[in-house]
Amino acid sequence: MKSKKTNKRLIVFLIFNFFVIALFIFVNIPFSKIVDFSNNAVLTSTELAEIEKSKVFGPFISLKLKDNLAIETINNKNNNYQPEVQFNLFNLIPIKTQKVKVINNDKVLVGGVAVGLVLKTEGVLVVGSSPVFTLDGVRDVLTEDKLQIGDVITQIENETIENVASVSEIVNKEENINKELNIKGIRKNKEFTTKIKPCYDVKSEKYKLGVWVRDDASGVGTLTYINSNNRFGALGHPICDSDTKAIIGLKEGKIYNCSVLGVNKGTAGNPGEIRGLFMQGKNEQGIVEKNNNYGVFGEINNESNLLKNLDEVEIGSRVMVKPGKAQIKCCIDGNKVETFDIEIIKTNYQNYSNDKSMVVRVIDQNLISRTGGIVQGMSGSPILQNGKLIGAITHVFINDPTKGFGVYIDWMLNQ
Repeated sequence: MKSKKTNKRLIVFLIFNFFVIALFIFVNIPFSKIVDFSNNAVLTSTELAEIEKSKVFGPFISLKLKDNLAIETINNKNNNYQPEVQFNLFNLIPIKTQKVKVINNDKVLVGGVAVGLVLKTEGVLVVGSSPVFTLDGVRDVLTEDKLQIGDVITQIENETIENVASVSEIVNKEENINKELNIKGIRKNKEFTTKIKPCYDVKSEKYKLGVWVRDDASGVGTLTYINSNNRFGALGHPICDSDTKAIIGLKEGKIYNCSVLGVNKGTAGNPGEIRGLFMQGKNEQGIVEKNNNYGVFGEINNESNLLKNLDEVEIGSRVMVKPGKAQIKCCIDGNKVETFDIEIIKTNYQNYSNDKSMVVRVIDQNLISRTGGIVQGMSGSPILQNGKLIGAITHVFINDPTKGFGVYIDWMLNQ
């Protein structure tokens, strides 16, 4: 009788332990990360060659490259090459196979240097109201809802708007006086048309549309990387107009050498900023070709001193990024690039591009004492983990300057 009871207890004990072990294994499998990998997988060629050694999905799930290719062979494949990797449970039981996109050119010059950026807009950006003093009283065009702050005016009477001065030139042409003019523009990324009759300003003795407009933007940011084709990425977020917060529609742009003169420290509720100086027309280092949600991108001149002063590092794809210790590179004094310790406290396994890929915290007391943490102008500062470039700083937490967001380097490289 005792033997039967003992056997029952043993069976119950074994079943209980089986479920405990199964539950332990279940909770230690990062399903969200596996799903992300399945939907939008990107790896560098180095990571792909070392995929069997990685424990990116925990101790129970392993990956194996189905085609046993050397890294040299992988690097020689074209950009459309998508090898298959196999998911295995306990390194034995195949679960599924998955194609991945490979970043063949997986080394870049890592930035951290402060740069000056100047962007010329497509057309002119409406930034405010400019009431016109007419013989019949004051007229405010923006109250008529024909134009709005943030609109980009691209044409007046089928003539292209090149700059601020061309608006007045076209409006005051003899054939356009006392005439309702056709205006084309862009509003919230969509084309629109409207008609406005300019009015005569008795003070300036000229006809005016009645709006303040701007045709350029400039500022200081941080260079993130330069690849082997001299293509660069910076900022990690777009350059926006300071008044309207609209993304600057880019016609052309330049990148310049910049010297940091000082830093306004960040405090809770008051993000600080880097104070930099650069000269337009001098020390030009390249051209800006894109301004979008993931930063500013373009080409560095072959003779640029940036190509000589930066170190080469490997890229780390977002699949390999994990919470823990990391570093950022930035310039907060003169032209010297320094390295500071941070901690990645959260990673988002994104199936879609987003400039808030991870949450970071500055833990380097040297940086905190000098800047308060992350300040404006540090956007684009490269984030490195295990010696690899994995992303860039994009935003600071307004109420806690020691914390901020970062973007995965994958999203920047895809631009």
